[in-house]
Amino acid sequence: MARILPLLLLMWTAITGCRDGAAPIDGALYRVEVSGESFHVLLRDSATIADVESRLAADVWEGIVNGEIAHGDGGFNEPWSWHMIPETIALADFTIELCDGRPSLVEADLAYWVDTVGRFCPWGGRIVERVNEPQ
Repeated sequence: MARILPLLLLMWTAITGCRDGAAPIDGALYRVEVSGESFHVLLRDSATIADVESRLAADVWEGIVNGEIAHGDGGFNEPWSWHMIPETIALADFTIELCDGRPSLVEADLAYWVDTVGRFCPWGGRIVERVNEPQ
């Protein structure tokens, strides 16, 4: 029985699409491209999701993905060791330059970005696709 349990867990993870036994993603997961790099954001606010979906459908992107960042991938932003906090994400018309950058810049100086800047707002960022299916 002890040998069967790990196999069953592996099979369950493959069938349900869970990563490392984690729970399924709760919200709309999007891929953001910035200067040849990409990262993921998780949106839970229905108005923001509707706004993003309409922009994707129209293939028109204006706005800056803007939100607070935290340590860890949040369960959705692999391979980065940081994530944008879903409840703080909004689309802004303009932001201060301090939070502008690329995902690799955040990764290279994570303590500075999370503990000092506290936000990420890549000016050249564009949400390019929804990664998970609508629920």
